Amino acid sequence: MHLNGSNGTASSTNNISDFHDEQERKEIDLLKLANLLLLNKWIILGFLILGSTLAIIYALIQVPIYRSNGTIIISESKNRYSYAGSDLSNLLTTTYGIGVGSTIANELQILKSIKLSDEIALSLSNQKTDLNGDKFPILWRSYPDDSTSTSLDTVAMRFRGQISFAQLDPDADIVSISFESPSSYEASQIVNLTMDTYSALSTDQNKTMAGQALNFLKNERSKIENTLSVTEDSLKAFMNKTKIVAVDPQASELIEKLSLIQSERQSVAISLVTVNAGIEHYESQLNEIKPGLADQYSQTTGPQLERFQYELSELETEKLLYKIKNPSIQDSSPEISQLQLQIDTIKNEIKSMTESLVQGNSDLALSFIGRDANSLIDRMAKISEKVIELNVEKAQYETQNNVLDEYYNELNDRFEDLPDEIIDLSRLKRDVVINEELFLLVASQYAEMSLWEKTQFGLGRPLDYAKPPKEPIKPRKKIIAIIGFIIGGILGVTFVVIRDVINDKITSTDSLKEFKIPLLGTIPDFKILDGLDSTGRQYIDDKSVSNQLITFLDHISPISEAYRRLRINVIYANPDKKYKVVMVTSATKGEGKSTVAANLAVTFSEAEKSVLIIDLDLRRPTQHKIFGENKEPGLTDSLFETVKISDITKTTIAPNVDLITVGKKTPEPASVLDSKRLKQFIDKLSERYDHIILDTAPYGIISDSASLLRLVDGIVVVSRFNVTTKRELSFTLQGLQHLNADVLGIVLNAFDPKKSTDYYTNYTYYKRTYSEYYEEDKV
Repeated sequence: MHLNGSNGTASSTNNISDFHDEQERKEIDLLKLANLLLLNKWIILGFLILGSTLAIIYALIQVPIYRSNGTIIISESKNRYSYAGSDLSNLLTTTYGIGVGSTIANELQILKSIKLSDEIALSLSNQKTDLNGDKFPILWRSYPDDSTSTSLDTVAMRFRGQISFAQLDPDADIVSISFESPSSYEASQIVNLTMDTYSALSTDQNKTMAGQALNFLKNERSKIENTLSVTEDSLKAFMNKTKIVAVDPQASELIEKLSLIQSERQSVAISLVTVNAGIEHYESQLNEIKPGLADQYSQTTGPQLERFQYELSELETEKLLYKIKNPSIQDSSPEISQLQLQIDTIKNEIKSMTESLVQGNSDLALSFIGRDANSLIDRMAKISEKVIELNVEKAQYETQNNVLDEYYNELNDRFEDLPDEIIDLSRLKRDVVINEELFLLVASQYAEMSLWEKTQFGLGRPLDYAKPPKEPIKPRKKIIAIIGFIIGGILGVTFVVIRDVINDKITSTDSLKEFKIPLLGTIPDFKILDGLDSTGRQYIDDKSVSNQLITFLDHISPISEAYRRLRINVIYANPDKKYKVVMVTSATKGEGKSTVAANLAVTFSEAEKSVLIIDLDLRRPTQHKIFGENKEPGLTDSLFETVKISDITKTTIAPNVDLITVGKKTPEPASVLDSKRLKQFIDKLSERYDHIILDTAPYGIISDSASLLRLVDGIVVVSRFNVTTKRELSFTLQGLQHLNADVLGIVLNAFDPKKSTDYYTNYTYYKRTYSEYYEEDKV
């Protein structure tokens, strides 16, 4: 139990540790990203400037668009519906739309209609130019490239696409009209033209409806007037001839009933004429939308309401006759109230069925033209309501006329039993009374309609006319510039991040961690030393010494301190092992391995150790140049000739540091390095010196020194900051590990903290580590 508990505790501890490591890695990644962006700030700034510049150029070459606004008041009124029994004015309202009014939603559809856009297009085409004589852009075939005039249909289509309407407040009758155009004058002109054209069309529509109703009443009045004149002349002639001027009370009552029934028949006949005219008018509109649609509506009306219509007509006639028989009876009497209750019940049934028919025919309209034509559906819904309503009224009037005919024929049979002269006199008086009543009714309605027609105006009244705007609304240059700036920043950051991801060069000390090899030291770049050129040379004791030997020339410089740290890390790489013979190599040429080897030797000598440097880079020897010594005699002279070791060992300017150069050039470097004599040579020298440093050729590209691996105590691999690639370094380390070489670690040479992606080696670190050093040195 104890062991299990211990394991559980250890597991939990590991999990917590892993969690903290993961959190730390995430934090470091964010810091590295921030530092990466800071290091590449000029690239990102360049993208920002480029993105902003391109955006500004794009905004400047865009055609400016102006928007002008105007407001119009649209009067709104509710529709009125009439059913059987309505007076002539209500019938005219239903048939011709007299005084119906409209909702703002309907008027907005009119504003968006093709008819209005065609009128606007025609007006613009006639006007053609603005106040400056410039052609309206909406008339161009392609503005601003092709000024050829386009078709009126195209102008109308553009108008419908660019005009916009909005009700400013649901509780107000004010509609805002907006139009966008490259011309500020055109934008305001089209808004004003739209308001004026709509007002004119609305006025013309109302006056047209009034004119149609007025013509109908005028014709009917003329017909009735002629008929009245004829009947009056006939009555007068009959009375003069027969000398009969009155009839008995029984006959008078019968004549009165016949007259009343006949008057009702005439009224119903006029109503039928009016209704048929309205049906023909609205059905023609339906057939314009979809041929055959009117027939579909007709087939759905009539039969369903026939029974209710007949009952209603009988009750209406019964009520009428009851009043005739009882002239003194009041409408509040129980008999009349009972009849009226039955009449209202049937009327409600008819109304309910009518509403069902309206809904059913709206679905029929949808099936005919589809559900996407919203404005057309709205228009058809209004027309279908009129068609259904008029067809219902037509059926009711026809049924009422049939019932009245039955009562009339019954009374007429009784009337025919009267003496001929009495019958003729009664008939003539009856005709005169009927025609007088009809004439008064129609004449009164005609007078009212004439006054109404003269006072008609449109539903729309301009409130605020549009003015040419001073500033364009498009392009929004500031927004475009900001967007360009943001896009430029995004592209810049993306470019930097992608470049860093695909960059295989070693740009930080963190990138060396993936090799699982210790980092022995980071040697700063010579650029941090003001006034000291790495390629320059100095004469010391008649020797031309390279400035690369910085640990001797400036032993208190930060670079020298970095080499001392490298020496310490080499010595204590493994406390149980003494590193006497150390080989310095690299992945490829130009990484500064020879410079590292030379300065490392100087730091060893500072610890009062005797050090020997052997230049084994037989192909590209460098050590003699660094120390200012002659290349010959050297190693090859001792191996292949009788030159003594003491003759090829050169005492350098650095105390306790000796150098063996390569000597004469050999055609077979690999054979020399693999020779038994070289091994014996190194073994003999190792007895005389505390440390021997072998400067070999780059192992990553030349394997000449592979045979020496078993003779050395450790290997230092040099890589150059922002030059050596990870692939090259990996290849070198794998080759050494394959031969079981003891790689002490990696040295990162020519490190530039200002270009490093290490989050902890930013400018602050650079100043603290190096800049402050110089300030203290000056003091």
